[in-house]
Amino acid sequence: MEVEDIVQEAKQEIEVFRSKHPDGVVVIRGATATGKSKLSVLLSQYFDTEIISADSRQIFRYMDIWTDKISQDIMQCIPHHQINIVNPDETYTSGQRKNDVYKIIPDILARKRLPMIVGGTWLYIDTVYKNFSMPDIPPDMQLREELFAKEEAMPGILHQELTKVDPEEASKLHPKSTRYIVRALEIYYKSGKKKTDTFISQPPAWPLLMLGLRREKEDTNKKINARVRQMLKRGLLEEVQWLLEKWYTKDLQSMQGIGYKEVVEYLEAKCLYNDMEDRIITTTHQLAKKQRSRFRRYIAEGIQTPRENVTYKVWKLS
Repeated sequence: MEVEDIVQEAKQEIEVFRSKHPDGVVVIRGATATGKSKLSVLLSQYFDTEIISADSRQIFRYMDIWTDKISQDIMQCIPHHQINIVNPDETYTSGQRKNDVYKIIPDILARKRLPMIVGGTWLYIDTVYKNFSMPDIPPDMQLREELFAKEEAMPGILHQELTKVDPEEASKLHPKSTRYIVRALEIYYKSGKKKTDTFISQPPAWPLLMLGLRREKEDTNKKINARVRQMLKRGLLEEVQWLLEKWYTKDLQSMQGIGYKEVVEYLEAKCLYNDMEDRIITTTHQLAKKQRSRFRRYIAEGIQTPRENVTYKVWKLS
């Protein structure tokens, strides 16, 4: 079963949902390479849709190939939000994301259109699904630089530090999830409060239809392998080179993501082309594994403790 095979069933799910909840929001979630964007575009043939990206990398301008942004032609036909909203050297917190999205959704509903959130960044999805209260703590760039430098000098030290001050949050994060660890420490050092005490789940602000796509590991990995090679052919190296020439330095948060970091190492002659390609593929496989694990927890939550005003549907693709 592929994405095209579930379009009619997904269409029916949305029609039933909207008949009950005309002010509802559709969410399409899943791991990388499952076909989320494709499904959203196909469904937009039947509904007056506006799409809100839930991808933490698509927010950056000029970073197009690796983030696999939807084409300009499609965006001209289907309004998209939360894409190309900050420069690569700017920060954008989950609190800013929530504030912006909670303005975007009412605007879409006021236009009598269907808001559709699409992506695989779970924290972005959770700002709507779990409706976390967010700490009003702006980024402290000096503190962040100090923490990143500390981690670079002693890998793993920040996770140990977070374990001491907020063990519950540390247990949720991989020791290499530096960006999220830094934010949790930033919240603690700036407010004296644990992130787990400031991120409090609340009922969703709108009725939600949570549509999920999942693939088996082998199928996902094959698609990832093909996608990485295609992106390299499309000019990923040239895109990263252009970013570096525009003074977007390699130590920026935006440049530390999968794909960009490995390409920078190749451009600096720290590895061979084949090694770079293999590293990108391997790290993307690891990301997909984490996303599948998180997705399984979502499914379990939906079955065991479904949230109020949330409807769930999952398809297994092959």
